[in-house]
Amino acid sequence: MNLKNSFKTATKSLGKNKMRTTLTSIGVIIGVSSVIIMIGIGSSAQVAVREKILTYGVNAISVQTNYKQFTIADLEKISSTYYQVKYFTPISYSKNMLIKYFNKNQLTGIWGVNNDYFKMKNWPLKFGRYFSEYEIISNEKVAIIGHTVQKNFFPFSDPLEKIILIDNLPYRVIGVLTEMGTALSGRDFDDIVIIPYTTSLIKIKGIKQFEEFFIGVHSENQIDDMVKSLHQYFRRLHPPMLDKRDPVRIQTSKEKLEMAESISRYLSYLLAGIASISLFVGGVGIMNIMLVSVSERTREIGIRMAIGAKSRDILLQFLVESVILSSMGGIAGIIIGISVYYTITYFIHWPFVFSLSGIMLSFLFSCAVGITFGYYPAKKASSLNPIDALRTE
Repeated sequence: MNLKNSFKTATKSLGKNKMRTTLTSIGVIIGVSSVIIMIGIGSSAQVAVREKILTYGVNAISVQTNYKQFTIADLEKISSTYYQVKYFTPISYSKNMLIKYFNKNQLTGIWGVNNDYFKMKNWPLKFGRYFSEYEIISNEKVAIIGHTVQKNFFPFSDPLEKIILIDNLPYRVIGVLTEMGTALSGRDFDDIVIIPYTTSLIKIKGIKQFEEFFIGVHSENQIDDMVKSLHQYFRRLHPPMLDKRDPVRIQTSKEKLEMAESISRYLSYLLAGIASISLFVGGVGIMNIMLVSVSERTREIGIRMAIGAKSRDILLQFLVESVILSSMGGIAGIIIGISVYYTITYFIHWPFVFSLSGIMLSFLFSCAVGITFGYYPAKKASSLNPIDALRTE
């Protein structure tokens, strides 16, 4: 018997027991759809994590002091010495500062930076303008506010040129940032007020030094060289003390991205592995039903052997039945899985990542389940003695 005839015989046999065929396929349907959903969610999570990490800055390096604070002279020397530097901004951060506007008030983080900060983070304005060089040099009390601050203080009015109080000092609003969203930790990126770093140092902190600065290099390939150069520069400037710690702590967007992608990748593997268990359960279901089918059709098998069917013909027929069951479940599972995955990403506002390779892999895996779990019942059927099979009632 050739494969075409085996296929016809198998479909005819499965068609006689439509309810059993459907119920048997459910295990594979659940398994394949679960794998599709879990792989999809894992891929979406990787993209979402990457987008969140990139809010830290593109090709960005954060340098924090372990000992002595940085001076403006340090910054000028670094920005002029190293060719890799594309963007450079001091960072003066004040946590939970009280800001007021008439009878409204809230605690917000205040960032003191220059205009390179916005370029590094690729954070455009919704409207308004950035700081002028004069405003930075002369410590002007001007502010650019985040979307959350605008929503809380100016829900129905234009915030530009309005005066808000920061630490009881008046600041003029000159711009509003586009909405950035929230971090994976739940922190609101838009609950922020940004002022010139010179203003932050003098008006809020009362000092002329700072503990952190950001660097943006031209390309990702330059990050490692820049980090090495910074370590060497500050070790010469401030040799390690008794505890042998580096004088600075350096973090990069590359490190954060690699760590986050590694975590999300392993999470995807874990989710897909857990979902694959349901495919295994579906395979066991196929095996059980095929064994029942062999028992019910023993006399039929004996008749076929008596009129000339060979063992390999019987083996092929039952294997084809098993593969048809699993592939039907695979196709239905793919359709359901993609639909559920799309619905989930739609409601949680994650990117939908269509993976043709993942779909093909899931379908081939479902077929492999049919072959693996259908082989034993098929082998058992093909090994029956024709005389004994004919005696079966």
